[in-house]
Amino acid sequence: MKPTTDEERQAQAEYVEADGAFTLYSRVDMADPDPDRRDGPAEALWHGHSHGCALPLKRVIETEVIPRLVLAQRALGTTTQEAPAPHFAAPTEGDVEAFTALARLGNTENVLTFIDAFCARGLPLSQVYLGLLAPAARILGVAWEKDTADFTEVTIGLRCLHAACHALEPRFAPLGMGNRPGRSILLAPAPGEQHGFGLLMVEQFFRRAGWETWTDGSDDGDALIAMVAEKHFGLIGFSISGETHIESLAELIRDIRRASRNADIGILVGGALILKEPLLVKRLGADATARDAEEAILQAEALLALQGRGSEGLPS
Repeated sequence: MKPTTDEERQAQAEYVEADGAFTLYSRVDMADPDPDRRDGPAEALWHGHSHGCALPLKRVIETEVIPRLVLAQRALGTTTQEAPAPHFAAPTEGDVEAFTALARLGNTENVLTFIDAFCARGLPLSQVYLGLLAPAARILGVAWEKDTADFTEVTIGLRCLHAACHALEPRFAPLGMGNRPGRSILLAPAPGEQHGFGLLMVEQFFRRAGWETWTDGSDDGDALIAMVAEKHFGLIGFSISGETHIESLAELIRDIRRASRNADIGILVGGALILKEPLLVKRLGADATARDAEEAILQAEALLALQGRGSEGLPS
């Protein structure tokens, strides 16, 4: 599968994790990723990360989500463009937990209402990504790893987060933004990885900072090697969450360095596994890691500077 460029992205449909691979949905479909409820209702227990106990999802919705959603709708109804937004308050742990439960229901419209209410109170979109979307994805990942949520629940939640992220894209990282010279990055999951939501967010941050971005979710190491041999990339970014993929990613990184048209190519690695075990960066043969997308851009700029590029300085 050929990696997609910024220019090609607008004309393409989106890929969403489903059934252990990728399922194609149009942007219209993404408004309701499961319109026929073919994945079934989300009725399982919800194991909240803060309370440490299992609650029925219905109870979480009644006690945590609905009150916040009502307040969100009221906030949107009373906010005007003329009225200055107050200083934002970062989402609390309870907000994140309620937001995650809302995503598990698969209703993108309600998820966006929840987000818009925070924006109306002054929360920057970058903090929506880092303070709501990213933590929600991590909670879903932990629930999957600990077997406190089944595949259907996690898939519905991730689909909804994907849809919300794409809906926010025109406001956060609109297509057609001017690229800054010398800044190009290829983003891909580690071989065998199936969840690409983190890379989707990282890509939007890089494009917003003026980088030319390419993405590849094909799980085809040979295709990546051919790409870096043909095109000059400043950096490659990999995401890894599973321990079983460490050796395959390390081998791919070695092959990429040997084949790369850019002999000084920088390699970033991130993901849940790296957050838990940062020393894996050296074992993988990468150059740097970052805790979040904003830090990833700073690390990328530093790596470009070491290559003698990026003379314009850090993004403003």
